[in-house]
Amino acid sequence: MFMLRKDQQKALLSTLVCVAVLAGCSTPKVDDPGTSSNPNATPATEPTKRGAINVSVYDRGNIPPEEGNWDKNRWVEWINKNGPVDVKYTPVPRWESFPKFNALFASGSAPDLILEYDANYRNSWYSQKLLMPIDEMVEKYSTTYKQILEKYPLLRKIGTKEDGKFYEIGRLNVVAPHHRLLIREDWLQKLNLQVPTTTEELYNVANAFVNQDPDGNGKKDTFGINLSGVGFSVISHIFGRSIDWAEQNGTFVHDWDRLQASVEFQKRLFDNGLVDKDFLTDKNGQKGIQDFMNGKLGIFAIDSAWFTISNYETLKKNNPTAKVIPMALPKSQFGQFSPIISTPVQMVGVVNAKAKDPKAIMQYIDWMVAPEHANLLKNGIEGTHSQMGSNGCLQPIDTEKNKKELYTDDLNMMRSDLLLGKCAEVYLVNLRPEVPTQKELLDINLKSKEIYINKDRPIPSLGYDFLPVLPDDLQAIVKSTSKSNNIDKGDIWLKALVGGTGYTAQQAVKDAKDIWEKAGGKQVDDYYAKWYENNKTKAFSIDDLYKFAEQSQNELK
Repeated sequence: MFMLRKDQQKALLSTLVCVAVLAGCSTPKVDDPGTSSNPNATPATEPTKRGAINVSVYDRGNIPPEEGNWDKNRWVEWINKNGPVDVKYTPVPRWESFPKFNALFASGSAPDLILEYDANYRNSWYSQKLLMPIDEMVEKYSTTYKQILEKYPLLRKIGTKEDGKFYEIGRLNVVAPHHRLLIREDWLQKLNLQVPTTTEELYNVANAFVNQDPDGNGKKDTFGINLSGVGFSVISHIFGRSIDWAEQNGTFVHDWDRLQASVEFQKRLFDNGLVDKDFLTDKNGQKGIQDFMNGKLGIFAIDSAWFTISNYETLKKNNPTAKVIPMALPKSQFGQFSPIISTPVQMVGVVNAKAKDPKAIMQYIDWMVAPEHANLLKNGIEGTHSQMGSNGCLQPIDTEKNKKELYTDDLNMMRSDLLLGKCAEVYLVNLRPEVPTQKELLDINLKSKEIYINKDRPIPSLGYDFLPVLPDDLQAIVKSTSKSNNIDKGDIWLKALVGGTGYTAQQAVKDAKDIWEKAGGKQVDDYYAKWYENNKTKAFSIDDLYKFAEQSQNELK
């Protein structure tokens, strides 16, 4: 166990008090290399040898060339200069991380600390015994993360696997909308329509937005709703469908009916020309975003990343009279639901079984999760990227400058926003109500939170993080069918959407079921059903999610 100097003890105590009270404490500046200190240094005259580790980082291609790359840039240098260990980052393509990580494991060059959002990928590596249990590492070497675990034991519970050992590093999120459905209220008013409350009304409004010239330019050049980006996901949630399995009537089942209903609805939109016919080529949803900001899209399914001041100001510049409001997902035959919201506890990291220096890994984790460091990586250097606002929270000074220089989210994956107190809800506190466009965006965000964080319109099911790890043979079944059956990228569903009368959603479901059953999928369904029956009273549930959301609001005051 390392020791801290008295001045460092005071700094750490101050930080922990700030975490405990979560009352908007300002954090000490650590951007000046001349004043920053290594929190893991010992008071001995002979400095201890610094550890050296390799950590993965998602590569989204968002670092401007003049800023460098993941070998060297301002933030890599800052972490190595101020942090407790020497770190080399291994960039991994964000949307092709699984094959990249598998290739690194196969070559013996996988990073010591692997940061990956997808629970299926992490579970696969666990099943192959590629991961190191971190119980001892935390117990022997951790201070900050250990204290977080003690206060929020759910982190340890969810990070523990079937063998009873602790494997995953997690973070605490503010429960907030992740996906949303926006609608042009000014178009509704022009066409004398109401916000749709059912799926049939949603279809009729989308039809009017395409065929009744809502932008008044005399041309048929508008789209009703988007299928690209997160469109498939949001519409699937309307029909109560998120992941492949869900709790229904006290049992845990493979959910085919709701998926078929969702595909049938989207196929109807496509066949009748209410969506962009080229949505399949819009791989990352960027064309859909441009259509909305250019005033050519009436109903917009989008994730939270779009909600920046810059994007909203672009929308208003292009469409000065636009009025945008969030809408609750319409009611379907299966009930009324909400789109994806951030889960309160999210596992994000695992340790390579072949890692040579667990102490250095734990020192790095402790340093990165400490609120003052996580906050700086989130908001940038005070006085350069952010300044204290009248609400007591850091706000951006120049959004364009930050867009160029603050590419830190993927470095900061272990950050627990909940521990940042009232300033954690960036999509609220960064906005200045005295600026008209920002006041509009603030109102949209507040209304979104009210609409979507609502137990009366729950999310359909929890994510894969909350399911048990499948045995190897069952994982192989899931992998062998994923290309055809995957909910939003599966070939069968996309074929059904664009296949016209020659390939119906009903036929797609029949074909998917045949593939699933021939591959042995019933064994997977039975495994999950049995697990749920044995654990439904103690497993984390949707009710627990909404209870946590309500309780965590107290942490944000």
